[in-house]
Amino acid sequence: MPRLITSAEQFEQLKSKASECRVVRSDKAVKLKLRTPKFLYTYLTNQDEAEDLIKGLKDVEVIEFGATKKEDKEGPKKKEKSEQSS
Repeated sequence: MPRLITSAEQFEQLKSKASECRVVRSDKAVKLKLRTPKFLYTYLTNQDEAEDLIKGLKDVEVIEFGATKKEDKEGPKKKEKSEQSS
């Protein structure tokens, strides 16, 4: 079972022990999941705070899941079509 982090300060303390951070984006919130050798920690936050916390992750692999806007989801599809026509 993942352990719930309730503050950004706890996240900052645990990030030095983490090997990866998974970022799960939805329309309403962002989940930051820190994988440490013993536990998986989950922190639920908003878009702005998540961006600040992700910028502070230096030696941790960041893996992104989900998209924030419909444009983000449609963007790669448009690029693929233009690449195929050339």
